[in-house]
Amino acid sequence: MRLTPWLAAAALCALAGCAAQMVKVEPGQVTVKEALSLNTANAWNRFELGQMYLSVAPGAAEVWTQDGVTLDALAFFVGVAQGETLGRAIAGKKLPQFRSTMTPGEIVELYEQMVTQDGSAFALKRIAPGRFGDQPGFRFEHTITRKSDNVLLKGVGQGAVVKGKLYLVAFTAPSIYYYDRHLPQVEPLIASVRIRAP
Repeated sequence: MRLTPWLAAAALCALAGCAAQMVKVEPGQVTVKEALSLNTANAWNRFELGQMYLSVAPGAAEVWTQDGVTLDALAFFVGVAQGETLGRAIAGKKLPQFRSTMTPGEIVELYEQMVTQDGSAFALKRIAPGRFGDQPGFRFEHTITRKSDNVLLKGVGQGAVVKGKLYLVAFTAPSIYYYDRHLPQVEPLIASVRIRAP
């Protein structure tokens, strides 16, 4: 029997005893944690992590996927306040705290430290000013060499600090096939983001 990728991920999760489930996100206007609104032209699967550890987005407010979180992950970090960490520390690690005065480069360093807690390798390819919805923000492109299987992931993130809180959306997927397949859906989705409750 052949499982689709997201069913395979769910099966692995069930075997590991973690609390996770998929919830379908229908095309149209969607709200994330009552703080972000966005429009998606395609259906997604929202991955309810429970206590499961996801290396590319530990502690994200929400994670969406098309083919399964090991194959593509769209992570939302919503309203990270002064003194909070970006994401969640794992296995006794300690993450640095967000400060509202941080530069985009310093925020990317927070992201790097979060996604490399498992020993994966991060490389920043580009960082530049960019819009986050209707707010001035930043955009960065990067790669992650995943420690668990040595797969090279490509990623893009866009975010902004608004009224002292950080909002960030980050997409990662294997560089072979999956990143290029889903990026045309991700770009307009991120462009449509509006902050509802800064």
